[in-house]
Formats: sequence, C-alpha cells, structure tokens
Amino acid sequence: MSSSLNFSKKLIIFTIIYNLLEGVFALYFGIDENSTSLLSFGIDSFIEIFASTIALLGLSIKSNLSEKFAEKLIAYSFLLLVVFILFKSTYDMINSYKPEPSFYGILIALVSIFVEGPLAYKKLQIGKESNNSIIIAEAKETLFCLNLSVLVIVGVGVNYLTDLWYFDPVAALLMIPWLIYEFNQHR
Repeated sequence: MSSSLNFSKKLIIFTIIYNLLEGVFALYFGIDENSTSLLSFGIDSFIEIFASTIALLGLSIKSNLSEKFAEKLIAYSFLLLVVFILFKSTYDMINSYKPEPSFYGILIALVSIFVEGPLAYKKLQIGKESNNSIIIAEAKETLFCLNLSVLVIVGVGVNYLTDLWYFDPVAALLMIPWLIYEFNQHR
C-alpha cells in the first residue's frame, strides 16, 4: 500500500474523529439555543462521518455495488437534511421562534474553517496525485462542510452581534442549494 494512501486513510480517520466532536457540540448548542443553522451544521457533521466511513471502507474493500449503494444513502441523507431545514426554518420564522445568540456556535464554525479547510485541500491534493476518485469525493464532502461553516458564521454571527434572529433560519435555508447540488452529485 502506498504511503499517500496510508496518509489519506489517516486524514479520513482524523476527519471522522473531528466531525464527531464538531457534530456533538453543534447539536448540543443548536438545541440549547434553538439555532436552525447550527443544528443543520451538526446533522451535516454526522453525514460527513458517514461519507468518510464509506470512503475508508471503499479504500479498503473495492466493491462498486456497495460503493454505489453507499453513495445513494449519502445522497438521500442530504435530501433529509433539506426537509429538516425547510420545516424548522419555516416553523421558526412563522412562529417567531427566535434562536438565542450563540458565541459557541460562532466558535464551532470558526474552528471548523481552520481545521477542515487545510484538511480538505490536503485530501484533494492526495486524491488528484493518486488519481483516486474515492479520496477526491471524500475531500469534496469536507469542502462542502467548510462552505456550511461560513453560512453558520453568517447566520449565528449576525444574530449574536445584532440580535436580528431571522438571519439564523435564513442562513440555514441558504444551505439548501448546496445540499441539493450534493444530492444530485451522489444519487
């Protein structure tokens, strides 16, 4: 097994561990502070764990059938997240169910940018150098999470700084085009 393949597996394992921590904290603070964008971000962390686990298995056991099936499961998990965001954001905005300002939400998203940005680019570099579609696809999932981090900072940050609470559910709604794009890429 090549050293780049071993290194990419280690990066993917790190991704899984990091997303487990990120997901738990994002869900905890998302529930505690009623933040739709933070809750969606936390749910996406677990989708990324699933995608990373599939990638890790795909690098160990090469099976096109199971790889395609796993990719469909990942795709439909993005679609479920779209339904959640639509329901929760609409409910919160219609009922003025305001999220609390969340310093920890901003902190989680900032840490995510600084961790997942370099991590995604390194995995993408290894995937391209080794011409490995599994590593490239997994790196793109990490890049996707990086984009969501920016939206969380916008939604949670504007609410935190200005008390314009509706930016939180709107930021979550802005995740939907990316989620649908990812769904279409993997279904």
